[in-house]
Amino acid sequence: MFRALALLLLCCSGAAMALDGVTLQLKWRHQFQFAGYYAALEKGYYREAGLDVKLVEATPQTDVVAEVGEGRAQFGVGTSDLLLARRRVPVVALAVIFQHSPLILLASSDKVSNLHQLAGREVMVEAHSEELFAYLRSEGLPPERLKILPHSQTPRDLIEGRVAAMSAYSTTEPYLLRKAGLHTIEFSPRAGGIDFYGDNLFTSQQELKNHPERVRAFREASLRGWEYAMQHPAEIIELILARYDTQKLDRAFLEFEAARTAQLMQASLIEVGHMNPGRWQHIADTYAGLEMRAKGTLPEGFLYDPTPRRLPPWALPAGIGGTILLALVGLLAARYISLARRLRREIADHQAVNQQLQTQLAENRKLELKLQEQVIRDPLTGLYNRRYLDETLPRELARARREGYPLALIMIDLDHFKDINDSHGHAAGDEVLRRLADTLRGAAREGDIACRYGGEEFIVILPGLPLAAALEKAEIWRVASADFRVEYEGATLRVTLSAGVAVFPEHGTDVDTLLQRADAALYCSKNAGRNRVTCYTPAVEKGEAPC
Repeated sequence: MFRALALLLLCCSGAAMALDGVTLQLKWRHQFQFAGYYAALEKGYYREAGLDVKLVEATPQTDVVAEVGEGRAQFGVGTSDLLLARRRVPVVALAVIFQHSPLILLASSDKVSNLHQLAGREVMVEAHSEELFAYLRSEGLPPERLKILPHSQTPRDLIEGRVAAMSAYSTTEPYLLRKAGLHTIEFSPRAGGIDFYGDNLFTSQQELKNHPERVRAFREASLRGWEYAMQHPAEIIELILARYDTQKLDRAFLEFEAARTAQLMQASLIEVGHMNPGRWQHIADTYAGLEMRAKGTLPEGFLYDPTPRRLPPWALPAGIGGTILLALVGLLAARYISLARRLRREIADHQAVNQQLQTQLAENRKLELKLQEQVIRDPLTGLYNRRYLDETLPRELARARREGYPLALIMIDLDHFKDINDSHGHAAGDEVLRRLADTLRGAAREGDIACRYGGEEFIVILPGLPLAAALEKAEIWRVASADFRVEYEGATLRVTLSAGVAVFPEHGTDVDTLLQRADAALYCSKNAGRNRVTCYTPAVEKGEAPC
């Protein structure tokens, strides 16, 4: 009898050790873009989860969604276009790997200095690039004004001047073009407030329904792999060169890609895999805007909920063995049940305590955010204050330098504001300042940063805005201020503003220089009679030319 029992337990153990074979369809060929999956394989995370995982490269012709939807792969790596694909294939987003999309437009900086210079010219755009089209529209350059060509998947067309720009990944092509000796400018949709997710791990609704535990195990093991990869990039680069170098990449390329990947993932700030339903809803609304619909819809069941916990793969065979043991050792059954009940009570108690802690943490976080907001906001106008400007401008300038886009600085001052205070009182002056703040907010883009610099002086930071557009924006504000009337205690108050404009990198590459030159341009506007906008020039600063 005991021999038969031992044989049965051995069979159960063998079943528990069997690995479940699954396939992950990548969206491109092997490179650091998929480092987390290599790490999960190398470190045995998939094996510990009971999975035998096969990684499959893609070609330009591969439809990753179709591979998963038709069952040739159980999992895939896709873009935010998964939302659009959901209309034809019931896909489920499991985890976000890149918190920001790497998709950009690249152009030669010798031939193109701003986005609008692409009008009427040839631009190569790869499939599934809706976020680029949304960006172009937001900047007043609809795709119909470009000559859109199919993507050749080689930077050679840009290097040899056959196209003016091409869609690319900020993690790869900039390195290749730099190595080829071409200086490029990068146009990122984020500069226009189009902030999509990047690589997303997904599966099919059928896979989730039939194998929920396998989906959970694969997701958790993959995220473990990504956490390890981002903590040990040099080790994973060596692994790629040794086992996955199908493209004959060099170490410097992979190091560049790893550094850019870290910037997009923001793993030190956001948990790897985190998905924000609000961000997904924003993406859905952006797609709806492209289709001339008012609002997008986030499909029900599109986002995977990792919170439910189900039995692990070994539970069934272990249960069979446990049942046999309980039948043979009946006296232990009562003890087992007692311990199980006690454990459930303890788990319930811990969950209740954990829920209380989570609630308290959430309340503390709300209070902290409220206090932080009070510290960085001007109480009169609601705009950001000088302290926030001093903290933010260096960061925005560093980002513009790193990602290769312009950054405009507009310094604004109300004309003859002291006369308003002297004639009507400070309360009237405060009302004028609030009105100007509303005007600045009304014409600002998402991502622009309007600050009260002090007194009647304001500064607006405009990431991604070239010089011509910055001058146009300042002129809009100047005209708007001249048109509005402030009624206060029976008096009608009129006001105009003067502005000075300086732009990175044309007018300066550091914070102090940009502020100084925007101020010089503002002073020139004041000196020339006020109610005008002036762009910085060396002649203006030296006083050698009229403003």
